Amino acid sequence: MYQEHAVLNGLHWVSITDPTHDDIQKLHKKFDLTPKFQSYVQDPRERSRYDYNEATDTSMLIWQVVIKDESDQGYHVMPVSFIVTVDTLISAVPAQAQRVNDELQHLFAQKSKQRQSIITILLQLLWRLNDQYMDQIDDINAIRADLAKYRKNPTNKQIEALASLSNQLVHLTTATDNNVMAIKQMKLSGNADSDAVSLNKREREMVADVEIETNQSQQITQDTSDLVERLSNTYNNILNNSLNDTMRFLTVWSLILAVPPIISGFYGMNVHLPLAVGQWAWVGTLFMTAALIAAVVWLVHRRK
Repeated sequence: MYQEHAVLNGLHWVSITDPTHDDIQKLHKKFDLTPKFQSYVQDPRERSRYDYNEATDTSMLIWQVVIKDESDQGYHVMPVSFIVTVDTLISAVPAQAQRVNDELQHLFAQKSKQRQSIITILLQLLWRLNDQYMDQIDDINAIRADLAKYRKNPTNKQIEALASLSNQLVHLTTATDNNVMAIKQMKLSGNADSDAVSLNKREREMVADVEIETNQSQQITQDTSDLVERLSNTYNNILNNSLNDTMRFLTVWSLILAVPPIISGFYGMNVHLPLAVGQWAWVGTLFMTAALIAAVVWLVHRRK
């Protein structure tokens, strides 16, 4: 869905939700959008990046945002695109990330009576989007703390929940790494007055602030991933020990249960054997069986 809005005293905002081919063609005709930028907008697997086209004086930022999946209460990430021209901000987001356009609308409403640049609004939006990473990490840490409260052995439900956390953190870690690279590219592109991208002093300070925040979210996400990995290793060690105990128990019982057939097999043969005379000879076989079982248990216990 393609919508145009007049914002910030003559500046414009074009919001696109689930961009279609027709939407991309509108952007191409109105803003001379290059084929490379068009491919970035249409690629649902695009990595975070910042790019500037000097011929059209157009900047493009791809940013990874975190989305909560209500079906399984998990989190995943997806790219959203921001294109900045001289007087227009273009946001192209998937339907699941409609919250990004809602945040932009709220920012424009707040700053409608102030003199703000498009870049300033975009950086303020990135700050808010980065804060959402911190919120999701807090939720994941709470779940991880609950999963650490196992008793003797973790249950299948706990193991599945831990596997889900590990998968989510893989995506979150990759996303924060990509966002750090994108904001660094943006910072380097306008770090000096001689650079192609024109940023004023306040905008450069905001880029530096956003870089600090993205670095922090990157570090916290990595720390959380390490903690979940350690908990996973603990689960694995406990399950391996439990399996070893089970196998040891079954081995001992298999040895114990092998003794009676051996004794009865010998004394069931039609040959002369020691202690096989008299009506109480079977009692002797019971004593021999018990003695051999005791010897097996003692040997296993000694080698434990």
